Amino acid sequence: LAGFLLIMVGLGVLGYGLFLLYGLLPLFYALAGLGIGLLLGEALTGNFGLIAIVLGILGAVILGAASYWLEPYRRILLGLSGGALVGLAIASWFGLDGLVGGFFGAILGVIGGLIGAVVVLSFFDPFIIASSAIGGAIMVMTGAHLILPTVNLFDRSTGGFWPSLITLILALIGVGWQYSNIAKWVRTTQWVQALDAVRERDK
Repeated sequence: LAGFLLIMVGLGVLGYGLFLLYGLLPLFYALAGLGIGLLLGEALTGNFGLIAIVLGILGAVILGAASYWLEPYRRILLGLSGGALVGLAIASWFGLDGLVGGFFGAILGVIGGLIGAVVVLSFFDPFIIASSAIGGAIMVMTGAHLILPTVNLFDRSTGGFWPSLITLILALIGVGWQYSNIAKWVRTTQWVQALDAVRERDK
C-alpha cells in the first residue's frame, strides 16, 4: 500500500506539480503533505508501515488545511513544504532511517525546508518545478522498490549506477514536461479565476 501511494503521489507531483499549484492549490499541499508524512515515517521507523501511512494522512490533512489558513504566507509555506519533501526524499534515497539515520533524515528535511523557504521567494516557478520533479522521481523509485524489492534497477543499495540514472531521467522528464506546459496551465488558471469572479459577481 505504501509503495502504491508513493508511486501515485510521486507521478502526480513529478508531472503536475506546477499545475496543481496554479489550479488546485489545496491538492498540491495535500500531496506534498502526504509525501512528507510517508517519508518522515519511513525515516523514523525504518519502514513504510502503519506509522508512515498515518503520518502521511496527517501531513495531507494539515498542509491541505494550511493552504486556507495561511493564504497570505503561501509562498513561504510552499518553499518549506517543497524543500522538506526534497530533503526527506534524498534522505530516503540514501537509506537514512531508524533511530540515528532517521534523526539525520529529519534534520535534512528541516534544512531542505529552510532552504526552500528562501529560494522560492526569488525563483518561484523554477523552484516548484525542480523540487516537485526531484521529490516525485525519488518517491516513484522508492515505491517501485517497495513493490518489487528483488529488482535491482529500483534498489540504490544493490543496483549500482542504474537506479540513480533512472531517477535523474525521471526528474528531467518531469522538469521538461512542466516547463513545456507553463503557458497553458497559467491560461487555464486565469480562465478559472475569471469564471469564479463572474460567479461571485452574479451572486
